[in-house]
Amino acid sequence: MKAVMMNGSGEPRAVLKLDEVNDPKAPQSGEAIVRIHKRIIHPADYQTIRGYLPAEVFTNAGVPGIDGVGVVESVGAGNDCATGIQVGTRVIVYHAKGTWAERVCVPTATLMPIPDDIDDAVASQLATNGITGLMLLRAAEQAIGSQEAPATILVTAAGSGVAQSLIALTRALGGKVIGLVRRDADGGAVSKRFGDLTVIGTDRDDWQDAVRRAAGQAPLVAIDPIGGQMLPKLLALLAPRGTLITYGALDPTPAPVSSGFLTSFELTIRGCSAMGWATRTPAEQRAADFNTLFDLARQSSHLFGGYSEFPLASVVDAIAAAEASPRRGATILVSDD
Repeated sequence: MKAVMMNGSGEPRAVLKLDEVNDPKAPQSGEAIVRIHKRIIHPADYQTIRGYLPAEVFTNAGVPGIDGVGVVESVGAGNDCATGIQVGTRVIVYHAKGTWAERVCVPTATLMPIPDDIDDAVASQLATNGITGLMLLRAAEQAIGSQEAPATILVTAAGSGVAQSLIALTRALGGKVIGLVRRDADGGAVSKRFGDLTVIGTDRDDWQDAVRRAAGQAPLVAIDPIGGQMLPKLLALLAPRGTLITYGALDPTPAPVSSGFLTSFELTIRGCSAMGWATRTPAEQRAADFNTLFDLARQSSHLFGGYSEFPLASVVDAIAAAEASPRRGATILVSDD
């Protein structure tokens, strides 16, 4: 079978190659082989390729990829059909390693059957991106606690796939969101996607003041995948006892944070990872969470359009598209049928 192989770390053009590799071994009890049709390119993927994130966490034997959508080709002996996983079942694979290959052997517990009315391109966007958005919403709700009026949540990288799920889920519950994007000129497109969302570009000299004016009062929660130099600026916007929830490090430089500032305002920094959700969430809750996301896709289908698709052989071009700004939808790697 074909797979994208990573030969060391560095620029994608220098270290990635589509190659022939061995097919997975026959699945054991509790395992299935899935032929992957589509998989999203995530920041964690190209950060791993460049060596910013540990390869042992985000790759399998040199093959990147942490999720995908495909069809079950075989299952191990003794598989419980009550799970809905059988040959021919169309599934989301999350969380797994090495999905930038045509086939993967994974535990059946990592698979979620896809309803017939959700197509592969949309389903692929609901794996890591959708689950992360739902997980971040719950973390924000925990941080906010009980409030008489809806609290404001500040969301950076508002044009990303994770942010669009988070924003849509939050607003459906009556929450107030302010979005941040890299360039103010790109804010209009993101705002239009959500109707009347306030979106502010951090290239404005007064972007922090603009956030304060839009919020009316200091936000209790900021949600951020950037880190680095952005992190202390977000902390400065939070209300006393506020929480900054981080789920990435798009800026790999260390964040200059004063413990004295954190202490004085009793601020909290909390890290969240969808991989944690994948390892600690029981099967019943996993199914309920994905059903929430399937309903989101049905009700807000416009959020999942505008994606681009590239064959595995064009992975370098696909990564360049995924990194381009402004974001114009998901970038999906597809296998030849």
